[in-house]
Amino acid sequence: MNQALDSKTLEDSLLIVKQQITLMRKCLESKNPQFMDALKHASTFLSELRTNKLSPKLYYELYVLVFDGLAYLSDFLKESHQTNHLADLYELVQYAGNIVPRLYLMITIGSVYMSIENAPKLEIMKDMLEMSAGVQDPIRGLFLRYYLSQKTKELLPTETENELKETIQFTITNFIEMNKLWVRLKHQGHSSERERRLKERKELQILVGSNLVRISQLDQIDKFYYKESILPKVLEQIVQCKDSLAQEYLLDVIIQVFPDEFHLLTLDDFLQSTLHLSEGFSMNKILVTLINRLIDFQKREPANVKVIISELSTLTLQKDEHEENHTEESDSETTKPQASSNLFEKFYDYSHLLVENKPELNFKDLSLILEAICKLSLSYYPQGYENINKVFGFALALIHQTTQHLEIWEPLLKTPICYNFDPKLVLSLDDNYKQFASALPTAIQSANALYILEKFLEQDVRLSTVEEVKTLYELLAVWFTSEDSSDSNTNSLLFGTDSSKNEPDESPEVVSQYEALAKSIHLIHHTNPYKHFELLEIAKSFMSKSGSRVRYTYPTLLFAVIKLIRKLTIVQKLNALKLKQFCQFFSATNTELLTLVSNGTLQSEGGVLAQTCMNLNLSMALILDQSSHIDLSYEFFINSFVIYEESIVDSRLQFQCLLSIIGTLHKCRNIVNGNGDNFDALISKTALYGSKLLKKTDQCRAVYLASHLWWIIEELDEEDEIESETAKPSEDELQVVIKTDNKKVLECLQKSLRIADSCLETNVSLELFVEILSRSLYFFIHGNELITIKYLNGLIELIQNSIQSIGEENTSIDTPTKHFQRTLEYIRQQAQIDSRFEEIKDR
Repeated sequence: MNQALDSKTLEDSLLIVKQQITLMRKCLESKNPQFMDALKHASTFLSELRTNKLSPKLYYELYVLVFDGLAYLSDFLKESHQTNHLADLYELVQYAGNIVPRLYLMITIGSVYMSIENAPKLEIMKDMLEMSAGVQDPIRGLFLRYYLSQKTKELLPTETENELKETIQFTITNFIEMNKLWVRLKHQGHSSERERRLKERKELQILVGSNLVRISQLDQIDKFYYKESILPKVLEQIVQCKDSLAQEYLLDVIIQVFPDEFHLLTLDDFLQSTLHLSEGFSMNKILVTLINRLIDFQKREPANVKVIISELSTLTLQKDEHEENHTEESDSETTKPQASSNLFEKFYDYSHLLVENKPELNFKDLSLILEAICKLSLSYYPQGYENINKVFGFALALIHQTTQHLEIWEPLLKTPICYNFDPKLVLSLDDNYKQFASALPTAIQSANALYILEKFLEQDVRLSTVEEVKTLYELLAVWFTSEDSSDSNTNSLLFGTDSSKNEPDESPEVVSQYEALAKSIHLIHHTNPYKHFELLEIAKSFMSKSGSRVRYTYPTLLFAVIKLIRKLTIVQKLNALKLKQFCQFFSATNTELLTLVSNGTLQSEGGVLAQTCMNLNLSMALILDQSSHIDLSYEFFINSFVIYEESIVDSRLQFQCLLSIIGTLHKCRNIVNGNGDNFDALISKTALYGSKLLKKTDQCRAVYLASHLWWIIEELDEEDEIESETAKPSEDELQVVIKTDNKKVLECLQKSLRIADSCLETNVSLELFVEILSRSLYFFIHGNELITIKYLNGLIELIQNSIQSIGEENTSIDTPTKHFQRTLEYIRQQAQIDSRFEEIKDR
């Protein structure tokens, strides 16, 4: 209802204003301008501004239309000022009956009068300013003074020092009076309308701030004049108004409209004033805005910042000398921020005073302020680690005073790593940072640890000293706690005690954390491999505290050790004593992983982890073979077999593990030549494992793959073996025989045939027959004397008979049949280049 009434009132007022403006223009545009009649019409439409029935927003619409009408009157006066004596008109309009029309007309004519050459500008300014005090209604008074500011902003004199002083005094006085009117609006009306008045005041705030914007646009003022003559008066009014809305808005305007260099020079005065602001003032908003501006200034103009700070140092010294001469006066004064040219010290000392003088300040505001101070230090003093330590020391003292809403401190915790280009800064922080992090909830600690680690991984930051490795993992300490006991206790309370071990159910977030932790091992680097190993030992000392979660990190750690051994082998600096140490470390770490399988901690993942442990042993055995340490290599192979027998129970995993064993043994060279008996024992055991697999298909494939362990031939490139360009190398010259045993190969192939023939599914048997044929062709090509043409033809005939017995039209054998046809096609192609293939049946 009120909104409809306000709209109706506005429509009526706008209609009257438009009518009167039209009549005024007719009077001024006639051949004989009727100026006095035009002033009457102007006074009539200006009377509409006397209303108190409109909200500020609607009053502004009315004001805009009136402003346009007065602008037309001003233009007419400028063009005809010789006809109409402006001084007389200025005096004449002051006899208008109502004060609002009178003052608007006086300002309109006075501003035109000021634009005339040799006009008494200073006297007119003072007169208009004094007369404006006649309107004390908040809304009408604010718009009247805003009109005064608008009409005079381009006319204020600044040529001489005195004129500049008077101009600034005029603007500041107008600002002070407008602010008083604005604050007065807060106390009008009933208390139930408080929210509406607050909204209206926010709609009017831009009118008050326009005066400060005008001062900032004066080119004649410098930072020293601003410090001595402008800022103290403005701050005095802001503090004295005792209104949180006005203080917050006006301080924000000061920060936004005046240059950054002004703020640097007047920082002490600005900070001192904020200590006297009223309750309810948003301290963090103003301080964070100011600090962000100073940070941007440093990024944008670092050279200019350096000059200003130098000037600030000089002023600080002068101030200190002056205060030494007046020490007796300082005892009675309010505590002030310590004078210093170091910006961090200014804000850090100020934060302490803030806590002392503003006990009502909440911890969220304090956390945001300290976060901004931390960013300031990182921007202005990138190597000032002590500054960051001080911030977290202070924050630690604050956080001990509360146990609620600790999540508000998380942004501060991340600031050193988030805002700094060099992640290693966080490694230079003292215990304050670690203690501060440990005082926060575990979830926040974990998120911060992951954030730190991701930054290190993203920039590939290398850790090459003991201190760096220790410090990083101390920062990640929240992950190095065993979860097993706590999970067990929780589950037993909820579901009762179970006879089986509780299996940890890791969330994707936890898995990603420990995967990142595993990646951190690759950041550890030292040019000396033995020093590198010492760093890995330190990493393990931390990771060993993770309980069953070591399954995510230990494999990477062990592969790092293998990498070191390979590096030392290449440079031929592998010390036997150090190698023994490497092997002991490897075995102990791998045993810890196996313990998780043997004690039933991991039920669903146990087989996979056991397979990982076995593969790690195989990798270690292979690298030891390559480094000619065949005895150690043999031990690790034996360990792999023990793991296979004791910990691998799933048939699918057994087959995969056998494939890994066969592949690794086939790559060995030194153990074959250096200790053939041990190698024979290993490969015989492998073939035996294959024959005992659960599935017939797995048995067959494992046995025929094991046959390659008795036939190890290393093929060479022609360029590596033959240097002569004229002589063409033979097949024997292009291969190195490592181990050959015709009889064992044939036995394996025949055994695999028997296993394949025993399969109940004929299509499966047929596919296995074709696979065995392919293996037999390989051995035939490479010279196995027992794999004869007769043997191959017999195998081909067996396959053909199987196809005929099943029936070629049976779709179940499409895949093995096509495989067989491709094999025959290969035989035909080989017959064209190798006469041995001509007698093999290819049809």
